[in-house]
Amino acid sequence: MARLDLERMPPVLAALLTPWDRAIGTAGPGMGGHVVAVADNTLSALGHRVVPTPRLERAFRDARAATEALAAALDGATILPFWRRDAARESLGELAVWLRRAEPNAVTKDLGLGW
Repeated sequence: MARLDLERMPPVLAALLTPWDRAIGTAGPGMGGHVVAVADNTLSALGHRVVPTPRLERAFRDARAATEALAAALDGATILPFWRRDAARESLGELAVWLRRAEPNAVTKDLGLGW
């Protein structure tokens, strides 16, 4: 799977997604907790920056679920199932698509981080 496409995305959102993408791409056996922690931190930060919409919230849930499945595979298998990593990256890519359409919330605008 190709790297996450962060083009045409507000820089603040791209910066928030990057650690999650890196965690998905580099985590090895036994690192499931780390991958989930990075996902949770990213989702929390994103939630503080954008106006939630039903479709965006669904993309958040889908990306989190795919990351949890990867984490379970990382913690439970001696052989990494690469399709889990690909599925997590795919769901993160779908989240990125919806984040490109997201609107900054009032706090983000007040901080001058709007786009």
